[in-house]
Amino acid sequence: MRTWLFRTIGIVVLLVFATITLVWLLLAAPLFSEMRRDLVEKVLSEQIGQPIVVNDDVSVALGRITHIYVGGVVIPSQSMPETSLAELNLLELELDVAALANRRLHFDNLVVDGLQANFLTAADGTTSWRKGRSTPKPEPENATEEDNQEAIAETGGSNESDPEGSGILSFLSDKNVTFTSIGLNIDDQTSGFSFVFDLQSLALEQVDQGQRTKVSGTGSVNGQSFEIEGDYPHGASFTTRANFGEMTVSYDGEPFSESEGGGYRAVLQMDTGEFGDFLEVIGLERVLEGNGRLQAELFSQDALKIETFTTTVNLEDGQQLTAEGSIEDLYTASGVDLLFDARLYPEGQPPKAAKSFQELKFTAFEMHMVGSLASFEFEKLLFQTNAFDQGLDVIGPASIERIRRMPDGRLAMLGIALQAGPVEDPILKAQGEILDLLQLQDVTFKGEINGSAKLLLPNMDDGFVDQFGGINADFSLSNEGGPVSLNKLNATTYGTDLWALDLALSVSELKGLSGLDFDVELDVSDGASFLTVLKLQPVEIGALAIDAETSKQGEDFTASIEFEAGSSHLLAALDANFPEGASVIRGNVASRRLDLNDLKNLTATLDQLKSLVGDASNDPEADDVQPLVLPKETNVQPLVLPKQKGKPADLLDVQRVLREADVEVQIDFKEIVGQQGVTSVSSQLSAKEGTVDFGPLQMAYGGGNFSLRAVMDLIDSPDWLSLSGSTSGWEFGEILDELGIGIDAYGRLSGEFSVSGSTTSGKAFVNSMRGNASLSMSQGYVSTSLLELAGLGIFPWLFSEELRQGYTDITCVVAPINIEAGRVSSDSIVVETGSVQLVAKGQVDWVKDTIAIRAEPRRVGKPLSRSAWPFDVTGQFSSPKFKLDVGGSRNKAPEGADAMPADRQPCVPDINQLQ
Repeated sequence: MRTWLFRTIGIVVLLVFATITLVWLLLAAPLFSEMRRDLVEKVLSEQIGQPIVVNDDVSVALGRITHIYVGGVVIPSQSMPETSLAELNLLELELDVAALANRRLHFDNLVVDGLQANFLTAADGTTSWRKGRSTPKPEPENATEEDNQEAIAETGGSNESDPEGSGILSFLSDKNVTFTSIGLNIDDQTSGFSFVFDLQSLALEQVDQGQRTKVSGTGSVNGQSFEIEGDYPHGASFTTRANFGEMTVSYDGEPFSESEGGGYRAVLQMDTGEFGDFLEVIGLERVLEGNGRLQAELFSQDALKIETFTTTVNLEDGQQLTAEGSIEDLYTASGVDLLFDARLYPEGQPPKAAKSFQELKFTAFEMHMVGSLASFEFEKLLFQTNAFDQGLDVIGPASIERIRRMPDGRLAMLGIALQAGPVEDPILKAQGEILDLLQLQDVTFKGEINGSAKLLLPNMDDGFVDQFGGINADFSLSNEGGPVSLNKLNATTYGTDLWALDLALSVSELKGLSGLDFDVELDVSDGASFLTVLKLQPVEIGALAIDAETSKQGEDFTASIEFEAGSSHLLAALDANFPEGASVIRGNVASRRLDLNDLKNLTATLDQLKSLVGDASNDPEADDVQPLVLPKETNVQPLVLPKQKGKPADLLDVQRVLREADVEVQIDFKEIVGQQGVTSVSSQLSAKEGTVDFGPLQMAYGGGNFSLRAVMDLIDSPDWLSLSGSTSGWEFGEILDELGIGIDAYGRLSGEFSVSGSTTSGKAFVNSMRGNASLSMSQGYVSTSLLELAGLGIFPWLFSEELRQGYTDITCVVAPINIEAGRVSSDSIVVETGSVQLVAKGQVDWVKDTIAIRAEPRRVGKPLSRSAWPFDVTGQFSSPKFKLDVGGSRNKAPEGADAMPADRQPCVPDINQLQ
């Protein structure tokens, strides 16, 4: 019996020893290392929901709380076989044996040392983690909440569509974890952004009996210091604080209960600190300095929604950029409603108003963007400059393929596509990219404009659209490494016989119009038919044609414009040089034939076209917005130009060009028809050192001619014009006919004048005019003898030769006058015949509406004789009174003078010739 007992005890001891030895061999012996690795790989793979590879040994320290040490753990990427999702040197886990006895596998108090995680995105969009939905195990009918959590943890999944890492996060969510020597590499080849985290420590701590998770960590991101603190009570409000260098981020929120649908609401606040540091943290060029702030209210339930956000960036030079709006789904970038506002100069310190294209600067812009990143519209796009505002009402839909960080640190917007006009048949299609978004540099766009002639005539009756055909244009523009340039713009009309347009344009620098090449041909086969189709009053103008070529290369500018209307032809050519000093301009305007009737018809044609377009300024109910190409309809997205304070044409300051340039322009119209008597015009325009000289203008008219010269000093007196010149050859009888005086007369009038006045308006010039003029005539006649009657008296007149022949020979007429601010005066207007000399003097003041003129006719050479019929014209200039001095009048002789000289001068007052 005793022998059996000892034998039994020995066998038991032997079995226990063998078991302990076997367990020890299994847990520690190198022989069973591979089996231990396989077991740990299987268990941990089930826990996190994806394969795990253990390269080094696994050791176990048994106890009620068993410690497991795993070395050389690798989580391979299933989508990138050559890449590991994570690698760690040592993983230490605590296994609750008691829970294991109750069929619960629970790890806690994890220690991870030497972790390197890689979240990579290849250029084709492939990621190092698997995107998809993991499938949880079926829940037992009587499973507890704790069992359900364990089931989810065992599968490594969740019931939401999350990235591959969600299984790991679910596994860690209820555990105490300490990380040391952590490296995290986030490298997205599609966006170009790369973030390298180097964390000395990161801890996940379960407190309050597992009802609260706390997160803390320190390290660096892209070389900038990094700290994070998080407090996440289960089912209660949570907080997150993080610092990236000077940038601070807070993320505070409150979860929703299961009955409310789950998810959470949170407020994100961010202060970038020094904006240049922020750009460096995210790997962009440090091209901006300042600070930025952002606040956003987020709502997460089925989708992550930004209900509202505001952000402001203040740059060190005083510029400010603000944005506000909302995004329905942040993951898909859909439901976007954003309003951007940028002030490009310090507040209250805008640049001075531009007076030329070279001084033009953008001062602000506003933009309202709606839609999604894949398809959005600009409901408002307004650019403000220091000369004018320019805006477009609706552009879209548009799309952006991606926003990417370039290898050199620039932020780029690639694959931009936009259109404008009817959605089903857009007028404008364009594609392009911006390689430097922060500085709006290296922009390239190319596109096509294709639509009916209604683009230019928005109010055209729809019934005539087909007859006017269409307009097709292709263009490209860029500002690669410099100013914005229009590389090409080619436009032509098609599908019409009424008109033809062929245009080619390129500008290497739009702001200064440098490197300009412009060529346009416009032909209208029949102006009357053109207007008839538009239901306008036809004007018989015949064919219209314009051919213009313009080029500006460096400092040299050339232009040639040829115009034909009806039988008229006009050619203008210009050569200019624009160095840093005074510009030099040379040109000529010439015409082989110019029919003034053609010009009248052209004016009438333009007036008809103006009635087609309409004049909103006469409509008190008119909106401030004027349509550029299309009326706004429900199914049309028109381009619209707001009517603002100025326009680009305001920057063409002709007076400034004349003030600063050296200008000479020749004018030569060889044949002018359509106006009686006018046959030709020739002149010259010159400007140098601020003095503008127009003339002499030589114009032939009905046997007479003008020679006129106009001079302005644009520096010392820019609002004052001086006119001088002469005229001759005018037929006196024809002038009387034009005035409605039915007296037959003949004589060649000539005159000289020199006057000056204000140029602020035509009325101002007339009322401020100062100077002198004179009119003269010789060897003429007038078919009346009333002048002899007034000068000779009744009886001598009855026997005069003039009464017998029915007319009076006019020896001469001399009328010198002085002009002074609305008043014309003369001391001696002389009309002389063979027998009578009439001397008049007085003044006319058209400003005060007064007239006072005294005229005394006498025998030639008898200044002291009585004037039989002197007369006065007095009263209002607009309604003068004529009065005869019935008693006559006498002159008072100068002291000691009573005899006429032997060489008496005609048309000089005889009283002034007495000796």
